[in-house]
Amino acid sequence: MERFDHVVVGAGLIGAAATRALSETQSTVAVIGPDEPAQPLQHRGVFASHYDQGRITRLIGRDPLYSKLAELAIARYPEIEAGSGIRFHSPVGMLIASSPTVPDGHMKRPLDTAREMGREFTLYEAFDRSWKNAFPYLDFPESYRVIHEPAPAGYINPREMVRAQLAMATKNGATRIAETVVTVTREGGDFRLETDRGRLVAAGQVLIAAGAFTPCHSLLPRPLAFGCETETILLARVSEEDARRLQHAPTVIYLVEDREIWDTYMTPPIRYPDGHHYIKIGANSIYDDKPESLEAIGRWFRSGDSDRSKDALVRAVRSLWPGLDFTSFQTARCILSRTPTGYPMVDRLEEGWFVAAGGNGGSAKSADALGRLAAALMRDEPWPKEIPREALRAQSA
Repeated sequence: MERFDHVVVGAGLIGAAATRALSETQSTVAVIGPDEPAQPLQHRGVFASHYDQGRITRLIGRDPLYSKLAELAIARYPEIEAGSGIRFHSPVGMLIASSPTVPDGHMKRPLDTAREMGREFTLYEAFDRSWKNAFPYLDFPESYRVIHEPAPAGYINPREMVRAQLAMATKNGATRIAETVVTVTREGGDFRLETDRGRLVAAGQVLIAAGAFTPCHSLLPRPLAFGCETETILLARVSEEDARRLQHAPTVIYLVEDREIWDTYMTPPIRYPDGHHYIKIGANSIYDDKPESLEAIGRWFRSGDSDRSKDALVRAVRSLWPGLDFTSFQTARCILSRTPTGYPMVDRLEEGWFVAAGGNGGSAKSADALGRLAAALMRDEPWPKEIPREALRAQSA
């Protein structure tokens, strides 16, 4: 049986970051997690929400803690890109647009955070349309307030970020095992992990970073207060010409007034694996569900009715880009992990048994910081003073 000092279960954004951080020491490290399925509609195993090309990144977070985590992570983007030779960060800036009729927290919280933490931004009050001088291709209702955050805000390619982190980790000597862990048990002074292919691995310490699937297999010593929520995205295809013209357009958080969707977010045109360029827009919707089992989550990814939100998402993207000629629209399925605190869990559950999961829809940009926090915890290093320790504690179910 193979044995490692540290084993990370989950090769997604947080797990890959933790693996890279652990690999920087002299310890033996392995990360176990499946590759992206070639045939998603027939896939019966776990999925990952990082199978995507664009996620918003920003320094003005939803509150000071998220903003600080983002700051720590974004500061390392250049190092990861240079060390891996893989580019994943597009610092195109970001807009937040909010109606006066939506709850004040949607605009007040990022404004308060930006002011408290000294973030750079420009605020355009209601009926001040001068933001269109810089972004004439976008549109919001006249009564909307708009925040512009410049670079390094923009977007990351999560697939490429994971690839970059794992490339650096394996270069440092970490072992990548493309399988799915189905059980973790303690045997004497070690942990024993078994994969879906019957492979057995021993570990001195184990970190569970399996995203939405964290509670689905026998990976934890006790149940955690952890849930999942489905989310639908729309991919609006644009021409090559429009993609080139709009390649430096900002990301957008758009508090749209719609009876079916809210909290929409959008990327500029991005090239997807099929070779075409798409504007991606996602949102919370009245159709979101909360699957509670491995089979239910898998069923959502394979055959969930994401088209229920399609018309509302099309309305939103057309209103944002009134002069753009879209050539097609298609929906895709994603999933969020939720915790009672609204913050990720980065904690020691038992001696040698750790968790780093529960992004609450806001951890992609901060994944490097969260992974490094988990790695430092495993190495028994001091917790950084700028991150409130209790906020990231795991809560039992």
